[in-house]
Amino acid sequence: MSREAFHLLLERYLQGKCTDEEKRIVEELYGMLDKEELEEINPREFNIMEQKLWDRIHLDISVPATASPIALTNHRILSAGTWRGIAAAVAGFVLLSSGYLFFKEEKQVPVFLAASAAFEVKELTNTSERAQKIIFEDGSFVVLDANAVVKYPVHFGREAREVTIEGTGFFQISKDASRPFLVYSKEVITKVLGTSFTVRTTSSGNGTEVSVRTGKVMVSPVSGRLAILKGILGTDKGVFLHPNQKAVFSADQKAFEKTLVSNPEPVYTGVDKQEIKEAFSFNDATVAEVIAQLKKAYEIDFIVENAGLYDNTFTGDLSEQSLYNKLDFLCESIKATYEVSGTSIVIKSKK
Repeated sequence: MSREAFHLLLERYLQGKCTDEEKRIVEELYGMLDKEELEEINPREFNIMEQKLWDRIHLDISVPATASPIALTNHRILSAGTWRGIAAAVAGFVLLSSGYLFFKEEKQVPVFLAASAAFEVKELTNTSERAQKIIFEDGSFVVLDANAVVKYPVHFGREAREVTIEGTGFFQISKDASRPFLVYSKEVITKVLGTSFTVRTTSSGNGTEVSVRTGKVMVSPVSGRLAILKGILGTDKGVFLHPNQKAVFSADQKAFEKTLVSNPEPVYTGVDKQEIKEAFSFNDATVAEVIAQLKKAYEIDFIVENAGLYDNTFTGDLSEQSLYNKLDFLCESIKATYEVSGTSIVIKSKK
């Protein structure tokens, strides 16, 4: 088995994509370890740990096919062939350290809510039917929907600005490159430096949605495998979101799905109605010109599948229309259709 295949298998396990048999074997291998005798390893020594794992894999693969079956601690038996096919790839996989066991999930919590923290904490619930604006000490604010709850320290820490939210809230964050702003919901952490976005958690608690209005944010699960494994793989489960994009986190799948928000809006600010009208009033404009203006205004990637569509021109005033209405008028004029594909919009000729 190649080192690349080894990495792919680890990633498959992290993503929950292993078969039941693969998962069973990994967990049985974990049961073979005597945790009291594991050598403590510095979590920064990823290269050393990976080499140790790789050396052990090759040792296990070298076992002859006629070797005796391997008895696991729970008395279940694996044949040597099965061991070489799957188990060899993960044999040393959990030999990380007594403090950094792969199968343990850690839940990140904001510093101001830690047991030893000395922060003065406020908790506010919007008990009205109207949206309620809460302003933080740095000028950032959140607009809470009805029944939403926010917790935050009166004074933010030196290294980060952290708050928690339950329900739905729209955040406008003041820029501070030295202190990122982190919003903790039940399942997701949203990290920003300065932008505007919405965090929405479902009442059932099995999903969280983050949508970006301006700027860029990174969202990642609150609970996850230990950072030491991410260092070995060079991967992270976090995703980046740009304007008019959203990510929906599934608590069951422990994964994000990225797509466009339901009603994309122009991202530019400080533009009056006359400027917007001029930007979206077209007179025999090429399709390339119209698409370029849409991309500039909404910061969305547009893909034109059929080059022949560029031979068309468009005349019309789209300044008062939503993005999808703009696309309806454009596509009707040039005999095309469009569809949302992930975080892009694909335009193609009608069949």
